[in-house]
Amino acid sequence: MQLKLRHLAVFHAVMEEGSVSKAAERMGLTQPAVSLALSTLEDILGYSLFNRSKGYFVPKPEAEQLHEDAELAILAFEKFAAHAQLIGAGDTGLVRIGSIGAPAVHFLPDVISQFTSLRDRIEVQLLVRSSAQIAYLVGNGQTDIGLVEAPVAAQSVSATRVSIPCVCILRNDDPLAAEPVLTPVHLADRRLISVSQDHQLDRQIKAAFVDAGVAWYSQIRCYFFAIIRNLVARGTGVAIVDAVNGCAGVEDGVTWRPFEPTLRFELDVITRADAALQKPAIEFLDMTIERLRGFESRS
Repeated sequence: MQLKLRHLAVFHAVMEEGSVSKAAERMGLTQPAVSLALSTLEDILGYSLFNRSKGYFVPKPEAEQLHEDAELAILAFEKFAAHAQLIGAGDTGLVRIGSIGAPAVHFLPDVISQFTSLRDRIEVQLLVRSSAQIAYLVGNGQTDIGLVEAPVAAQSVSATRVSIPCVCILRNDDPLAAEPVLTPVHLADRRLISVSQDHQLDRQIKAAFVDAGVAWYSQIRCYFFAIIRNLVARGTGVAIVDAVNGCAGVEDGVTWRPFEPTLRFELDVITRADAALQKPAIEFLDMTIERLRGFESRS
């Protein structure tokens, strides 16, 4: 016969209460059931734990030595049960997020703040890397959720596409802020700040200017939309960026206007294709996609 937690629980109750009758009452058992459980425990161990005399159970030194271990085993089981319940309810765990710079600065901090306010026992890790690096990490299970530029070139991940419109950002005191919509013609002869060459948005902007017959020249280029916004805030120039960064509620003196023709920044939210997410990660994923969908009609 194998040792079971019930044997330890009965033994612990007898040691705590000092008698079989009180232990039986505490556990909701009959006295014969408690006595049988103690006898079974002694048979399994191969030695007696109590001196029995006229219905009294007096602990032997062996019982005193094992009492603390029994209590720790019961506490460990209770901890396991409580932790398992929390995991099942999605109240504990770790969510690992990988993101390119565009959504990492202004968007994801808001999502993480909202998520952790609802799930205060969930740990969240945010890693900012290139799209290729994030796709690799998600594909091999080192990251749960990734936000990358579309299209993602990895068969090991599943992707949800989000198409975010782009807007023109400029300082609040810029004369162009009086215009309801801005076009390449409005930006002729203005200092333009843009993303690195060969970026998906860079190609769209060039095509829009060419189609409008407006010369295209970008004096300042950088990799992150959030840095572009900081440059605009300092009066360095104007820029066309994704609505996530362009419409961020940041009190930095920058405003935004719709841009025509419509330009869009394509973003893929990815997860590992052959593995299911735990409940907290699913909740974070759903919240992220829902919030991103809110930008799709922004114009």
